[in-house]
Amino acid sequence: MGPAKSCIGLALDCGTLLKGAGVTVMAFILFVGSIYLLLTTIFGRWMAFTVLVVCFAGWMIIQSSLWLFGFWSQGPATPTNLGPRGSEPSWVVLEASPDATSNAYPVFAQYPSEPWAPPDTANKDQAADVQTVGGAVTTFLTDQLNEQLGLATDDPTAISPTAFTIDNLQFANDGNTSLAVAQSHYNGGGPLWTVSLYKNSGSVPRYSYMFLGGSILLFLIFLPMLDRAEKKRKAFLTGGGAPPWYGPA
Repeated sequence: MGPAKSCIGLALDCGTLLKGAGVTVMAFILFVGSIYLLLTTIFGRWMAFTVLVVCFAGWMIIQSSLWLFGFWSQGPATPTNLGPRGSEPSWVVLEASPDATSNAYPVFAQYPSEPWAPPDTANKDQAADVQTVGGAVTTFLTDQLNEQLGLATDDPTAISPTAFTIDNLQFANDGNTSLAVAQSHYNGGGPLWTVSLYKNSGSVPRYSYMFLGGSILLFLIFLPMLDRAEKKRKAFLTGGGAPPWYGPA
C-alpha cells in the first residue's frame, strides 16, 4: 500500500479531511437543522433563522472565551488555550554550516562566548528544549543528507536521524527570542556541523481568537435583525398595537 495522498498545502490525508468535513456538515444538518425546523413552526422561517443564529453565536462566544481564558471552568488550576490549537512553539533551523553560525541574529556572532551557555539541567523548560533541539537538528541534517543522496523519506535505505550525534549544545537569548547552536556529526564520518536555531513562539490560541471574533461579529450582525423580526411579528399578531386591556381576569 502506497503512502496516503495529502491535500495541497495541508499535512493531512485528503480522505481524512473529506470524511471530517462530511461529518461536520451532517452534524449541522441533523442537530442544528432539527432545531431550526422546530423553531419555524413557532416563529416562521426568517425569525426562526435569526433566533437560531443569535443563540448559536452567543453560545460560541461563551465557548471560545472558555477556550481562551479558562475562567476556572475546570477548577482553580484551569489552563488556558483549551480549544483548537494553532501551531505549537517549535525550534526552527536557520542554517547548518561546517564552520560558522547564522547571521540572522547579532548574538550568533558571539558564539561560543557569553551570553552563550550550556543548558541548565535544573530548568525544566530548558531540559525539554534540549530534547526538542536535538530532534530538530538530527531531523534537519538527515533530510539534507537524504536529499543529497536522492533518497525519499519512505525509502527503506534512507538515513535515519539516529545516524547523527549531538556533540555540543548551547543556548542564548536575543531580546525575547530564544536561540540555540548545536554541533553534530554523522556517525559514519564527516565534518562537524554547526546548526543555528531559533524558537518560534507559534500561535496556539489563533483559532480560538478566530472563533471568538467571528462569533461576536455574527452576534452583532444578527441581533438587530432579530429585533426587527420580533417587532414585525408583534405588529402582525396584535394589529400594530398592544391588545386591549379589559382589567384583571
